[in-house]
Amino acid sequence: MKTAFALLACTVLAFHAFAQDETGLAHPESLHADGHFLYATNIGKAMEPTAKDGDGFISKLSLDGKMITPSITTEKLNAPKGTAIIKGVLYVADLDRIVGINLATGKKTAEISLASTHTAFANDLTVKDEHTLFVSLTDVGKIVEVDLKTGKLTEIADLKGANGICYDKAGKRLYTCNFLFDNIQGGEIGVISWQQDKPMYEKIGDVQGGFDGLEMIDDHTLLVSDWGALDHPAGFLEKIDLHSKTAVKLDWPVIAGPADFYLDVKNKRVYVPVLLESKVLVHTL
Repeated sequence: MKTAFALLACTVLAFHAFAQDETGLAHPESLHADGHFLYATNIGKAMEPTAKDGDGFISKLSLDGKMITPSITTEKLNAPKGTAIIKGVLYVADLDRIVGINLATGKKTAEISLASTHTAFANDLTVKDEHTLFVSLTDVGKIVEVDLKTGKLTEIADLKGANGICYDKAGKRLYTCNFLFDNIQGGEIGVISWQQDKPMYEKIGDVQGGFDGLEMIDDHTLLVSDWGALDHPAGFLEKIDLHSKTAVKLDWPVIAGPADFYLDVKNKRVYVPVLLESKVLVHTL
């Protein structure tokens, strides 16, 4: 797995000439919004996704993607990735832990260790309820349920390269996608449902790719980001129809590393962190 992360780092270096550092971002991996502002996690200028180097940070942006506050907290972060918001607290996956940051004060309010899972690449987060998150652990190929009150971790699925996750509260289903460093076109879309309280995984159709972010547009449509390739800019977003189990690629310009995007369903806006160019794209569906 270290080889795979080294490959990603080399890919970033290859695209360094395209970087847009004037934005103040440094390899943004995840975006989330509270209805007023947009929050971006930044892996850091070094772009070392598993290094405890302390150069990660979280930026506050306007809803049109403009920088407001480069770093919202003094809490030391390493390579922050996926985010989720519960009652004014931004939860952030940071290597082997989940950190809670109060958005009003910037102070750390919680820290849940993931050390028992042996992960160094906690990736995406999604909310189950006010006291529970799901987190994907890309390097160890796991999806874990996290009790925010007790810190209890419950493994619910094995999925190599587990990446984007999105919980459907109404249907009580967890949608997933994965990213395979050794086979960029080999990732799949899946769903976890609970039968007699036992989680069951099922692949959705034959849609494959290098998947990263995942969100629900409505009860029968997913939106997913796909890197397309690792050796040249080829990223895009596509809609997945859950009835026909087919995909339709959005007709947008090529994206150099579309990571964990934020979807504003009400206003039909998509905010995409362009990891390899250190910027944010805003599109209308």
